[in-house]
Amino acid sequence: MSSRSPQPIIWFSFILILLAGCTSAPLPNSPTLSPTSSHTLKRSFTTSPDTTAPFYTPTLTYTPLPFSTPTRLFYPEPEGCQKPEEDYTILSVNGFLLNQRTYSMLKHAAELYQGEIDLLGYAITQGSYTRQVDASFGTHAGGGAVDLSVMRKGTYTILWDDIPSLIHALRVAGFAAWLRDLDELYPGSPIHIHAIAIGDRELSKAAVDQLTGDFGYFRGFSGLPPGFGGPGPDPHGGPIICQWMIESGYRDLRATPTPDPIGDQLDCHKCQIK
Repeated sequence: MSSRSPQPIIWFSFILILLAGCTSAPLPNSPTLSPTSSHTLKRSFTTSPDTTAPFYTPTLTYTPLPFSTPTRLFYPEPEGCQKPEEDYTILSVNGFLLNQRTYSMLKHAAELYQGEIDLLGYAITQGSYTRQVDASFGTHAGGGAVDLSVMRKGTYTILWDDIPSLIHALRVAGFAAWLRDLDELYPGSPIHIHAIAIGDRELSKAAVDQLTGDFGYFRGFSGLPPGFGGPGPDPHGGPIICQWMIESGYRDLRATPTPDPIGDQLDCHKCQIK
């Protein structure tokens, strides 16, 4: 009876043992799944920065909205400027003639002034559309002219403290206005404020000259021509110019005018708006 060598059996058993050990031991760095764990592996993130990964910095750019460019700018006007209504209906106020435009401007000046002198009543001592005022050299012959008392009602008390604020209010409301002092025009001439409504289409030629003539308001003068004490410097500080005046063709005509931020004011020398 021949005997078989046990060597193949021994080698086969050794191989089985090795295979069993390989399948039971986990691989290095491999996850171990429990019987109840999901077979979907989730990537874990560390909080330490990855210096090798590229870093994106967003670039913020500002694109302005497409606002339209205005065709013109506005003149830096004082508070209270407003364009008067173009109504030339003739009114009788305190026995004197005025057009509705001038009356509305007086009403606005009264609102700005807020003082004792009644600009819509007793204070009106001369109106428009009359040739009976020789001392005014024709300025009252057309529209837009008015003289105002600066005295307390029913007295001869001059309200000196009110005069500067009243002149300012009248100018903001659209008048070229000056104080005519006692005896300034002729011996015995009364103290009053003389005012010309700027832009009135019915101004007399003499009134137009008081605005833009060689002795006029927009040139920084008193509005008095030679022979009547002028020309002289404006005692109230020069013209107040509103945007609507510029749009009507007026401008600062002084030798050293105030800055013109628009740069398009027109020379309205001896012009009359019609």
